[in-house]
Amino acid sequence: MLSDILRRTKRDLYKTLDHLDASIKESYNKPRILYIAPHLSTGGMPQYLYKKIDIFYEQAEIFCIQYNNTAEIYNVQRNLIRDKLGNRFWCLGENKAEILQLIDDICPDIIHFDDFPEFFIKKNIIDSIYSLARPYLIFETCHSSSISIDSKIYKPDKFIMVNEWMVDKFAPLGIPLDILEYPIENFIRPDRAESLTALGLDPNKKHIINVGLFAPGKNQKELIEYAKELISLPIEFHFIGNMAPNFIEYWKPLLADLPVNCSLWGELADVDSFYKSADLFVFNSIWELNPITIKEALSWNLPILMRRLPSYKDSYDNMELVNFMRDKEYNIETIKKILDII
Repeated sequence: MLSDILRRTKRDLYKTLDHLDASIKESYNKPRILYIAPHLSTGGMPQYLYKKIDIFYEQAEIFCIQYNNTAEIYNVQRNLIRDKLGNRFWCLGENKAEILQLIDDICPDIIHFDDFPEFFIKKNIIDSIYSLARPYLIFETCHSSSISIDSKIYKPDKFIMVNEWMVDKFAPLGIPLDILEYPIENFIRPDRAESLTALGLDPNKKHIINVGLFAPGKNQKELIEYAKELISLPIEFHFIGNMAPNFIEYWKPLLADLPVNCSLWGELADVDSFYKSADLFVFNSIWELNPITIKEALSWNLPILMRRLPSYKDSYDNMELVNFMRDKEYNIETIKKILDII
């Protein structure tokens, strides 16, 4: 799928650059892709972007601009992208118009916004980028299920959406659409006891993980309530994700009443060490588009208990590792059943 999109991208690019001499077209061995991200603080969108860069790296010349600087403590994916691209990565300061000079210097074939630009870039800058005289294609990806098509102002050459639900949602705009989903891979799980011991965890207990920013939509509160109900059993709950200041009213009360079978790990650069060691991934989020954490857990062949949300459509309905949540009593019993604890 990835190579097909890149191949179609190059084909469409050549159609767009009809004014170029044939010999110049022939010299285009690799398309030059400039990704523009609103931010690169730890989360789903930056991880999705990093995965694209990593996979396309040998097939294209990749450049990346981080439009807004973010706190230094939430920088896992930002650091990965910066280390991968070196001097092809920029973080803008106060002078946002600098992006126009960077575009001229890079001479991209494709500018790919990893969010709709009208939501994070000033109008005069977008107008310049969207100039009718532009020698590049513009692609856009949206990572939020709450965006209305009525709020879309600028019309890119193509949408690259993260799942089928978003394609259905934006199809009425009549703009070409492709789907580029985060991949589910097939990693080999190592010896459980050794992996848990390396993390300082007890192999004689069962370990449940939850991954995500502490926020109301992620709904960690519900899983903490389940932990209280299961406190007498040999189960430990591990919450991985940062606690951003803008959500302090949500997570501060949770920390004040955290049961002893719950551990907070904050932001981690190596979440895989938990995916490959855990016994169950519980993802009780109530508001999502196409969360990467589900795909990461499945890549490590980790059983999952999660909600069935409309944005998933039927993506996970027939997967053996996936169990869907119902009411509280059912969910708690399902946790015990998956963990083989009576």
